[in-house]
Amino acid sequence: MSDETDSNELDSQEGAPPTDDAGGSDDVGGSGDAGGADDAGASHETPPESEGPTGAAAVFGPFFNAILAPAQCWEALDAKPKLAAWIVVWIAVFSTVLAVINLPISQQIMVQSAQASQRAAGQEMSAEQAQGMADMMTTMGTVFAYGSSLVILLLIAFTALIIWVIASIMGGTGSTFGRAFGVAAGAAVIRPFLYSIYATVILNMNPPEIRRPEDASTITPTLGLDLLLAGPDTPVWLNVIYQRFDLFNFWWLALIVSGSMAILKLRQGQAITLAALMWFVGTLFAVGMAMLQSLASR
Repeated sequence: MSDETDSNELDSQEGAPPTDDAGGSDDVGGSGDAGGADDAGASHETPPESEGPTGAAAVFGPFFNAILAPAQCWEALDAKPKLAAWIVVWIAVFSTVLAVINLPISQQIMVQSAQASQRAAGQEMSAEQAQGMADMMTTMGTVFAYGSSLVILLLIAFTALIIWVIASIMGGTGSTFGRAFGVAAGAAVIRPFLYSIYATVILNMNPPEIRRPEDASTITPTLGLDLLLAGPDTPVWLNVIYQRFDLFNFWWLALIVSGSMAILKLRQGQAITLAALMWFVGTLFAVGMAMLQSLASR
């Protein structure tokens, strides 16, 4: 009997599952479940937001993309509003270079404008007076050529201020001055770059000649209605309005609309309203300045 009992006890011990191995399997299973949970959680994590372009893409991209691929320009400025500084740098560079190229024509226009004003006032200048005025206007033209980039920067900042105020009133969720400055800077690429190249070509092909003081307001090359509708007897104020219906102006307005939607988070109707208000205010200002200049020359 004892032998049979011992044999049964051995059999029962051999059939029992090892406790250590079972615990180990529980650990393995638990770790597998935890790992699966971690993987599942990781797969649902929100991807990090774009940090915007870097390197050469950050330096040159926003400036040229404002013309070639505006959506990419606004995307970069939305991610990094400070990239607008590079746009301003290149605007300053190109505007200064083109202003220096146009310096002789600018000096000629200023001298002719001053002489026309003197003739309109019934005053005739001696040869010495004419030379002195020419020297003074030449110096002023040089200062303006090298300081034109500062003027453009102030205009961009003023435009950004207007955009910021209007967008804030409209309730744009991205309405900050820095973001509005990005919209203004991106849209401004059209004027100092494309338009300045166009104006340089036209002015050098056909240098203007000013006989009357009011002619100074009509010498600016455009691609507007003035080319079709304006004539020698067109009032100055009406000619300025014709000039405001210009391809470059409408291109600028289109960039204001798309930039306001992408960066300032305005709705399409709000962005179009903002651009229309800016065009209207700019037209009133241009007409007012032209009329004041015309009255002052009488």
